[in-house]
Amino acid sequence: MKRNYLSGSIQKALRIIECVGKSARPLKASEVANLTKLERATAFRILTYLTSIGYIFKDITTNYYSLGHKLFEFGDKSDFLKTLSTYSINHLRNLSKETDLITYLAVLEGPHIMYCDKVSPAGDVAPPRSFRMRQDAHSTALGKAMLAFKSFEELNEIYKSYKLHKHTENTITSLDRLHLDLRKVKMNGYSINQAETFNYVYGVGAPILDNQQRAIAAISLSGTKSTINVKSAPKLAERTILTATLIANEVSKK
Repeated sequence: MKRNYLSGSIQKALRIIECVGKSARPLKASEVANLTKLERATAFRILTYLTSIGYIFKDITTNYYSLGHKLFEFGDKSDFLKTLSTYSINHLRNLSKETDLITYLAVLEGPHIMYCDKVSPAGDVAPPRSFRMRQDAHSTALGKAMLAFKSFEELNEIYKSYKLHKHTENTITSLDRLHLDLRKVKMNGYSINQAETFNYVYGVGAPILDNQQRAIAAISLSGTKSTINVKSAPKLAERTILTATLIANEVSKK
């Protein structure tokens, strides 16, 4: 007897991806629901989740959906992470040398970040402690720099079944508080980690934005309170934002 191993949720998600991918223009959630013959609430829930992990992109100014950058990793942009690292590495070296701090490059995967590169002030490149491993996004400068470009609905979906874990006394554990913090991040253009994942480890992060103002990755500086604090953070943030912009400009030319 033939067994059906494909769950209903996976089937629905694939139907939505195919629907959005085949459309000649971005679609509203109601249009996706009609075309896929799914209930609106179901279509919206799945769209929100697919958006949170990069497979669908939502233009928050129009509420229209199109394919996300993650899908292109399986096509012409299958070397997305490698390309990103290639274009970033010299800029990360320069930033690390200028600030005398360790720099990181990471991408967002749901409620986690995945590190891609680490550069020391000496210019050495080495896989970071969490290379290709995940850390909670809500407690890192890298993660907050990217989460800031998610809507409140998208954040709700990301953390619908994932707890905001408390790592230190400074970790934000409330979704409402996180949302307020992220609004400041988006307004200022940079994020701060005040010993929120590890005690005594501080950071400044900035998003790498694509042409549609999506945070496809982020970079950060990592140090201690003596090197990253209220007095030094603004100047470090300026350099980090500039470096992120330079990387974004190179990636956009690909």
